[in-house]
Amino acid sequence: MDAKTSSFLEKILSEIVDNVQNPNELMGKSGISVVLLVLLVALEWFFTKLWRKLIANIKVLNVINTMTRFLLRFLFLISLLRLWLNALDALILLLVFIGVILSLSIKGLISSLAGWFLIVNKHHFRIYDRIEIGNVKGEVISVSLLYFTLMEISNWFEAEAPTGRTVKIPNSKILSESVYNYNEVTPFVWKELSYLVAFESDWQNAQQIMTKVLLRYYENFEKEYLTDALYKEVVLKQLQLFDGELKPVQIVDVTENGVRLKTRYVVYYTEGTTVATTLNQEILRAFQAAAVKMAGQRIYFIKGGNEDD
Repeated sequence: MDAKTSSFLEKILSEIVDNVQNPNELMGKSGISVVLLVLLVALEWFFTKLWRKLIANIKVLNVINTMTRFLLRFLFLISLLRLWLNALDALILLLVFIGVILSLSIKGLISSLAGWFLIVNKHHFRIYDRIEIGNVKGEVISVSLLYFTLMEISNWFEAEAPTGRTVKIPNSKILSESVYNYNEVTPFVWKELSYLVAFESDWQNAQQIMTKVLLRYYENFEKEYLTDALYKEVVLKQLQLFDGELKPVQIVDVTENGVRLKTRYVVYYTEGTTVATTLNQEILRAFQAAAVKMAGQRIYFIKGGNEDD
């Protein structure tokens, strides 16, 4: 160890001893810091309640809440810096230095612990939420310090059905991968059915059939999930985030092989495959009864040679 390093460490130890021997200032600043933290929490709670009463549009409400929290936390940080800047001693600097060294040497462990902290504070998902991260989709069944476990769904299935496997994913993945949560804001998601009808078929009748089937489905959906008027109002506000509609939407598209009829509908997030199966069965039976012709991939044979052949 050279003379400069030895001198630096001696200076740090000397300053640590001086601060420990004079704890009154430290206690006073700690008390003020606690008061500032309590004030921050109280102000965030107050403004959250206030904006909810004054703002009806949930998108605007989220923006205002985010800006308010950012401003309050920025002021809190500035206040702490003004309070502690002159009291930052060599011990704190030493701890920061050690933290940097540790984070560089065990980066994966630190990232996983940071991810665990975010998960347990419910920033990304909760136990039994259905999520998709990377190319893995499943329901969260446990969270530990280093990884969380999913009950896998889909993968080699097109339907959202369990595969019987569990997947362990490092908590650090939530810091670098997009996390899709099926039921964080609302337990309802949109699904789409699509049928390709032949040009020579009565596509208007096919569309009417789809409309009737989907409206019956929506009536049953409302009876099952939205009988409570207050809850329905909450759901409608949540759906404003997605610019979505509860009632089924019909879409008509034209392709080179036929008329593409689509319908988009809302479904409880765990019932997607079951509902799609039921709707397909009803619609296809009605198509068959009405003699609606489905279109497949058409193959064109082009004769070779010149026009005289």
